[in-house]
Amino acid sequence: MSFLPPSTEETSINYSTSSEETSTFLQLIPTAKKLHLAGIQFKRGKSESFLDIKFSNGVLQIPLLTIDDFTISIFLNCVAFEQCYNHCSNHITTYAVFMGCLISTPSDAGFLCDHKIIENYFGTDEEIAGFFNNVGKDVAFDMEKSFLAKVFEDVNEYYRNDWHVRWVEFKHVYFDTLWSFISALAALSCS
Repeated sequence: MSFLPPSTEETSINYSTSSEETSTFLQLIPTAKKLHLAGIQFKRGKSESFLDIKFSNGVLQIPLLTIDDFTISIFLNCVAFEQCYNHCSNHITTYAVFMGCLISTPSDAGFLCDHKIIENYFGTDEEIAGFFNNVGKDVAFDMEKSFLAKVFEDVNEYYRNDWHVRWVEFKHVYFDTLWSFISALAALSCS
């Protein structure tokens, strides 16, 4: 309970629909690199609790997580505790699954380290990726009742919107460097 931020409340989203409507189910989110390529920005959150994750207007705010041997032990023990006692919250398990989604490869771990979301005192990027790939693997977890349900839903909705991907590609092609910006501006002024 000491890890929970004061603003965290148990979220429950009702995904049941009438027979005429199609049902919607929450899905896991893509990796950090894929989200970044789709235009989602990663920023370090300012909260004291690493669980206080927010997503708004294409910006995913994740508070700093310092990873060392102690953190690894805490995560493993908390996930095991939450799996054994169904009367307690599943916040740590939810966080582990969330980070496991973001960190699939060592380059994803390095990306989050570069954005100051992970502070690595544990080992290599490969070891961080391996840990998060294993800690949330095969755990009992109801995403729709988790405290990050809205984050999963909003990130997936943003990611699936083709407009965001096209805009990022446009910015990368035409505004990535000063010369590409000047040539795009010259082309616009000539037409």
